[in-house]
Amino acid sequence: MTSTYPEHPGPAEHPAQPEEDPAAATEAADAQPDADAQPDADAGRAAGILMALLPCSIQTAQQILVLTARLAGVGDAEAARAASALRGDLAPAPVAVEEALRTAIEGALAAQLPTSPALLPDPHTLRHHLARFRDLRRRLFTAPGDPGLRARFEDAGYTLCVLLGQRAVHHALAAADHLVATYRFAGMRPAAVPEA
Repeated sequence: MTSTYPEHPGPAEHPAQPEEDPAAATEAADAQPDADAQPDADAGRAAGILMALLPCSIQTAQQILVLTARLAGVGDAEAARAASALRGDLAPAPVAVEEALRTAIEGALAAQLPTSPALLPDPHTLRHHLARFRDLRRRLFTAPGDPGLRARFEDAGYTLCVLLGQRAVHHALAAADHLVATYRFAGMRPAAVPEA
């Protein structure tokens, strides 16, 4: 019976291949410029700025950037520059791109309707997580290109969403502010926190 697959060549048919030095391969890879590194860094910085300003999740920030590019008919890099210009340290974006960004932001924020929490969080826990979120928000606004900081901010926003039964970070923040004001007005004080 004959096989339809080609036969595997024997050792005599393979010329000897010189072994590659792993260190030399790494140095060669490091020496080549990465053309994609800058656009990714710009998009990450722009997403960080949107996360801190709105506030929103990383997915929402990325959706806003993609929608901005599509609405304005520009590339992703131009949409990222427009979002970065919101911080005030860059020249303003062209009017058409800025309007597309504004429309994308309004659409993203309106698409996520708030819900009512089934249980209210403890005032002390809420204040703690709200303070952590605000601290990370300030730090992210000053260093929007830091991926570790964006991840911690995303985690803090997710925690607020879970605590308050919300699907969107900006709704969770509004609900947290409302509850803190309600606790303050009603004179509710957090229970004594046991020392660990």
